[in-house]
Amino acid sequence: MIAVLGLLAGVSMGAYQKSMAKASLATEVNAGKNLVQAYLFAATENEGRYLAAYDSTARNQPLMNAKGRPLGMPEAKCRYPFRLAPYFNHQMDGTILVNRNEAQIIQIMGSSGTMYDYGLSVFPAFGINRYLVGGRINSSGSVEYPSECIQKVAQAEKSPIVFISAGTTDVDGYEYVIPPNGPSGQWSTAKWTKDSDPGNYGYVAARFDGKAVAAFLDGSVRVMSLDDLRDMRLWSKNAAINNDPNYRPQ
Repeated sequence: MIAVLGLLAGVSMGAYQKSMAKASLATEVNAGKNLVQAYLFAATENEGRYLAAYDSTARNQPLMNAKGRPLGMPEAKCRYPFRLAPYFNHQMDGTILVNRNEAQIIQIMGSSGTMYDYGLSVFPAFGINRYLVGGRINSSGSVEYPSECIQKVAQAEKSPIVFISAGTTDVDGYEYVIPPNGPSGQWSTAKWTKDSDPGNYGYVAARFDGKAVAAFLDGSVRVMSLDDLRDMRLWSKNAAINNDPNYRPQ
């Protein structure tokens, strides 16, 4: 009898865990949809120019934090979350904050103040494909990798990944991701496991049983395995144009 009860308890716990995993995945898929729609809306409001993933010239912009107060940390203004926030009405829950990452940010940074704002800017649930979409703008206003990066709607003849599930060893989130073949770094060839360090995969976190949630420039959202995501045609307009899954950005 005790053995039967133990077996039933194990089955119930397994079913519960599967149910929770499905719910977490559904929440992240919905967040990906919200985020990419905001990104596309921002482009329509800015004469067809995509929001830069990181903008060093944004330090003096009058941005608001998650509580509707002036954002005082210049470095946090450079990253995409607070510059994109007006286009999703500053609703951080379900866009920047998804499932576990807010609790993790609070544990590291605290629950309020400038360090919390800093944490939101560094650890959004989705990293942006910053070298190849939107771009990284340096202090002089120039975009790094201009020949590789889609900066305007008119350049978007292909629709690569914009946002994807990201993370570090401590938080289910990170501000940017690096494609499998650079332009700086290369993914590990090892298979993903639950103990894998996302830093070895360009900060992409395949936290859903080896899969990640990817939001594309055409507004679509897909759940994709890490192995499938090694295809550079999903990340780079030039890789897609040249039909080269192993393309290396110059």
